[in-house]
Amino acid sequence: MEVSSETTCPSCHSTVSAISYFCPNCGKPLRDKLPAVSLSRQIIVYSVSLFLPPFGFWYAWKYLKQSDYTSKIIGLIATILTIISTIITIRLTKGFIDAVNQSLKSINNLNF
Repeated sequence: MEVSSETTCPSCHSTVSAISYFCPNCGKPLRDKLPAVSLSRQIIVYSVSLFLPPFGFWYAWKYLKQSDYTSKIIGLIATILTIISTIITIRLTKGFIDAVNQSLKSINNLNF
């Protein structure tokens, strides 16, 4: 069985290298660009996961669907941080609403 190192561009049907990201003939992308795994990018992903919990799931999904180990770890950490942040946000919101309700009840009891 022979492994081919060439493939065909789906747009212009020219022969291209199997590892190319773009067709050298027409310039169309042949596969998705891998997400960045630099330290600065990780800080952005983790910050979004902590401070904007629902949006962290988008980053998590983006990194988890990649094939390399580093991207999967980043996606897993983003998922965990997003879940923890969501739970904390829900509990803080519930506590705030309960405190406001308690204050309103005490004010209401003073008036009658």
